[in-house]
Amino acid sequence: MSGTRPSIATCTPVPFHANETFFLRDTGLICRELQNLGAACRVIMPLPAHEDDLPTPDLLRVEPGKLKSAAWWRSQGLDAVILYSWGDPRYTRIARAIRKAGIRLIIHFDSSGELHEHLHRPGNRLFNRAKDVLVNTLRRLHLSYADIITTSRPCVDSFSNDCYYGARIAAKCRLFPTPVDSCFRYNGDTKQERIICAGSWQVPFKRAAVMMETLSMLLGQHPGVQADICGTITPALQEWHAALPEQQRGRVHLHGLCTHEQLHRLYNAASVVLCTSESEGSHTVSAEAMCCGCSVVCPPRPLLSVVRWYASLNSGTVSREDTPAQLTAALLAELAKWQSGERNAAEIAATWQPCFQVSHLAGWLR
Repeated sequence: MSGTRPSIATCTPVPFHANETFFLRDTGLICRELQNLGAACRVIMPLPAHEDDLPTPDLLRVEPGKLKSAAWWRSQGLDAVILYSWGDPRYTRIARAIRKAGIRLIIHFDSSGELHEHLHRPGNRLFNRAKDVLVNTLRRLHLSYADIITTSRPCVDSFSNDCYYGARIAAKCRLFPTPVDSCFRYNGDTKQERIICAGSWQVPFKRAAVMMETLSMLLGQHPGVQADICGTITPALQEWHAALPEQQRGRVHLHGLCTHEQLHRLYNAASVVLCTSESEGSHTVSAEAMCCGCSVVCPPRPLLSVVRWYASLNSGTVSREDTPAQLTAALLAELAKWQSGERNAAEIAATWQPCFQVSHLAGWLR
């Protein structure tokens, strides 16, 4: 960033722990990246504070009520605020206060693109329909306060085609599904026949069991492929790994929790990132991997529309069905495309890096 040094804040209206992990993703990462680009930036979050909060002047904890005060926001001398509200109507008073204070407002909408989730839930249909009307009416009001809405292509398309939102909300949108650390870049390494899977495997919707069954099938059908599994290594993962035939077990690497530097090396070696989740918004793991030149494989689940978008533009494959057998077939197809030259790591990285780099976001803050 050049010229006058802008004063920016990122705001999450939830009192997360502002530890080292916080500053590696979402609003914490955006703050660090903007500082590296020359902006004066800090994180604003409500109280209470936590013992593991980093002792940094870049963090301001305030009483929750102040976030709803235009006078308080005006006193901060800010040029822009990036509000991570997920489009949640509960935080409309915060969005309104920021705009009323005369501050440029960017609202981040991290979603699968499904705007009418209540219509698909079990229970009383009339109650669910009424809740759907209420939620979307209030969500539209919340988003209307934004100067810019950062989100994914599926979300923009959903807004454009929905009677509650339409062209007025869609016109505010810019493609920025999630921030990715600028360290995640393709370094020119030759891609290997490696699959990488990363996530919080203790969380049910990540579907570790589907991942394990898919990799078991893949290892049996492809004699040379290797797999890197990063994230929480659960007892179930350890038992599965130990039970693999010896020749297959040696091709599966359980790395546990990894630093960004370690992930950068693994992403650059891998050809494909596998997402087996039940649902995801932006799925940061896929975004990081694509910035390092990986293609994506995922199932055709309705609440994975953003990851399915990632697989477009010569960047991956969506399996025909949501089964380990079909995910295995998709992985084999992707590996074959890498071998035949139909996939190009430098092109994938160049296509997707602008979508996730904070330097792209910085241009909208002026």
